[in-house]
Amino acid sequence: MSCVGITIGICIAAPILVFLLIQAMPSFGAQGADFLRGIIGDRAVASLEMEVNQAADIIQKLKYQLGLETSASPWSSLPATGVAASPSNYIASTPTTPANQPYLSYQSTQTQIIISNTLEPASPAVQTIWPPAAISPNGTAAGEGIWTPYIQDVQGSIVAYRSFYQPDSTRPYTIVAIVAIDLTRTRLHFILGTVEPAGENQAPRSGAIPASDRAIDVLLAAFNGGFKARHGEFGAMADGITAIPPRDGLGTVAIFENGKVKIGEWGTEIALTPDMAAYRQNGPLVIQHGQINPRIYDNSPQDWGYTVNDVSPTVRSGIGLSEDGKTLYYFCGPSLSMEALAKTIQATGAWNAIQLDINNYWTLFVRFQPSGTKLIPEALLPKLMVSNVGRYLWNYSRDYFYITSLVK
Repeated sequence: MSCVGITIGICIAAPILVFLLIQAMPSFGAQGADFLRGIIGDRAVASLEMEVNQAADIIQKLKYQLGLETSASPWSSLPATGVAASPSNYIASTPTTPANQPYLSYQSTQTQIIISNTLEPASPAVQTIWPPAAISPNGTAAGEGIWTPYIQDVQGSIVAYRSFYQPDSTRPYTIVAIVAIDLTRTRLHFILGTVEPAGENQAPRSGAIPASDRAIDVLLAAFNGGFKARHGEFGAMADGITAIPPRDGLGTVAIFENGKVKIGEWGTEIALTPDMAAYRQNGPLVIQHGQINPRIYDNSPQDWGYTVNDVSPTVRSGIGLSEDGKTLYYFCGPSLSMEALAKTIQATGAWNAIQLDINNYWTLFVRFQPSGTKLIPEALLPKLMVSNVGRYLWNYSRDYFYITSLVK
């Protein structure tokens, strides 16, 4: 074989080999990409990630063409009926968990992380009258658009539902998980990581959820924040520390001292006020007043992340808010273009929304299941979110959000 042939073979095989390695160890891909960015730059790393994502896309398409996989719900528990308009009819079921899978859990009385191999049954859920808006299905997977109970407080009230959506007809394996959270019964918080977002103000940051909020009857869930500072210099503030000043025209999640949450454009819909407890920007609004922002078609890596003109869909996440400000939405799924993410968010009826972090490993949503004196982190997408699912119970290096109950 000629040298040219060998070179071509390596170029074809390398992305596939890297893809398989990342599938086995997502943290390897995340940490390796960060390391390479410091050596060869964002653009070069984005090109490599594009090739890996394209290899993943080809493999997924082959699986579906060969009948090795079919479109299916990302979780096993579905309601007994297909009624999407009345989630109050459904009862939450205790999730099944492999007996040999260890869990990181928080010991509230000793302030330490321990390992547990057992999962005690949760208390039976009760019905609630709060339903998120129904979603009209767009794909073929059974259960699409149906809201099922997902998180409950200590009184048994359901404070979050989950559903999923198929936004891309050309990629039936693109299934986006959606969590709808009742902000009248819960509270959103934002934490600056110990390192990121890295700005000029390098005041010490704990990167940890306060001990009072880690209580067994308080902490409900946590999920990823946005891009690193070098990938946009998007504004971030929490606990009186401004890591990066806000920029006009950017989509912003703002949290106020009274618990109110707003998502909107900084400078027109949101401005700094004395009662603002935290804010996080991460590019322009994806959805503005219920409509898709035309800028998602501009393929700007500075706005939407370095995936090289968006030709290679990747794992993406987002956060949205209903028009009345009472329902918070979290979105995450694989093989997502910006258009597919935007269509998913719009399908829920979210009024304003922004994208959060992208790529495998960095996107994570966990609910915390009480088990005795422990909190057990359970990933929303267990096949995708497999590495370090207990990271938000530690002093974490990246920024993130968490949800607490208003009932104790």
